[in-house]
Amino acid sequence: MKMIKYLPCFFLVLAGACISSCTKEDDYKEMTKDGEIYYPGKADSVAAHGGNKRIKLQVHLGNDPLVTRVKAFWNNNSDSAVVNVVKTTGKDIVDLLINNLNQGTYSFDVYTYTAENAKSIVKKVTGMVYGDNYLKVLSNRTIKTIGYSLDGKNLVIDWNTALDGEKSIELKYTDEAGATKTLIVPGGALKTELSGYKSDTKLTYRSVFLPEPEAIDEFSVDYTEVGVPVFERQLDKSKFKEYVLPTDARDAWGWLMPYLWDEKYNTPGFATTNGIPQWFTFDMGESVSISRFKTWQASDRLYRGENVKKFELWGSNNPAADGSWAGWAKLADCQSVKPSGLPGTEMTAGDADYARAGEEFKLSAGTPKVRYIRIKILETWGNGSFTTMGELSFWTSDRMAQ
Repeated sequence: MKMIKYLPCFFLVLAGACISSCTKEDDYKEMTKDGEIYYPGKADSVAAHGGNKRIKLQVHLGNDPLVTRVKAFWNNNSDSAVVNVVKTTGKDIVDLLINNLNQGTYSFDVYTYTAENAKSIVKKVTGMVYGDNYLKVLSNRTIKTIGYSLDGKNLVIDWNTALDGEKSIELKYTDEAGATKTLIVPGGALKTELSGYKSDTKLTYRSVFLPEPEAIDEFSVDYTEVGVPVFERQLDKSKFKEYVLPTDARDAWGWLMPYLWDEKYNTPGFATTNGIPQWFTFDMGESVSISRFKTWQASDRLYRGENVKKFELWGSNNPAADGSWAGWAKLADCQSVKPSGLPGTEMTAGDADYARAGEEFKLSAGTPKVRYIRIKILETWGNGSFTTMGELSFWTSDRMAQ
């Protein structure tokens, strides 16, 4: 009796299923009346590489052999660009270059298509376009110092820290033959050495930037120009030594001549016996044309006492053994000054700083080469009967002998 009771319900469910099945079949027939829906294989991946007012979409395709083109949409599908696909035997990579874009961030919808215009599922990618606003924040690397190696063979540039995104520095210089050379300095480098450059010429350089590691364009601003300083090196004081001639003043009071080149700027320095004018002689160890030199006063008696005020610099390559002035050439007339001009022993803090920094004397270009130096002292700051001096340093534009 129960089975008979439930049979009508079973037939009702079965009838409903048949009706539903027929409805879905009718819907499918309606949807496929023009043929089955086909979605081409979508891109496996898409990478966006920014550039200068443009961007490159690098589209990695799948294995679908029916894909014939790739199309990208942006600005809510109001703009688009398309590129054809030339199939090979493997997975292809297609570059879609989009030009004439303003700087900013862009979102792209990328589709693949068949020859029959079948369209794939979307692949999305976001990328950055660079332009005038990015250029405005760029500047060339600045130079901290520019000078020479100790042997004078290389020009040495010490750079300040680079801006973010610096790829390299394009450095142009003139070689010894007068030709323009270009050196590419790696980004972030803090020191550059140049050999074979022409002295007293110009360097031009510019920093080259990549705003992102795989950007398609490099960015740079106008070249910066700097002068190559005239070569100069300090003479090696370890080669200096006394060269006492018969008429020279002798050291005294325990202040010895070698203290003039010991790189110690406090007392004791060098002191002489009584008598003015007087002179003393030393050997620099090599024959050079002196470009400049510096003297330091004895630090315990600045601008007073026996510190040298007025003197002459003489040079020779072959001094007369009798201590006469035969074979000597005057190189400079020199006078120490007190910047403030205050009388007597009065001085300012600025005067003291000037003296402690060493007083510089420049010689004219073309000064003859000399090995031996004779300093003839004519006057001291306090009109003392003997003389004192703290330290000496000499520079030359001559390169070291090979």
